[in-house]
Amino acid sequence: MSAATEKNIENKWGAWICVKWKAGTPEESWSQWKNCSEIKEAWSTSGEWDCALWVDIDNPDDVEKFVWKEIRSNKWVEKTDTHWAKKWW
Repeated sequence: MSAATEKNIENKWGAWICVKWKAGTPEESWSQWKNCSEIKEAWSTSGEWDCALWVDIDNPDDVEKFVWKEIRSNKWVEKTDTHWAKKWW
């Protein structure tokens, strides 16, 4: 891979989707997302949010559609918050 190609990959935008689960959510509730190609990583978190998902989607409109179609359709999701990020290295 050329240095230019590597740089383009490194400087790509993506998004963190933070998820708050409803009370009593079973651990397997997020297993439905395991085969979503857009989700590159899933993390359990502490604090205000219960879960963070790293998604590889290039623009805000597509992320918004993805959140409502794939994430918010999970009956155990109480709320979400999205944060854009750009990888520098």
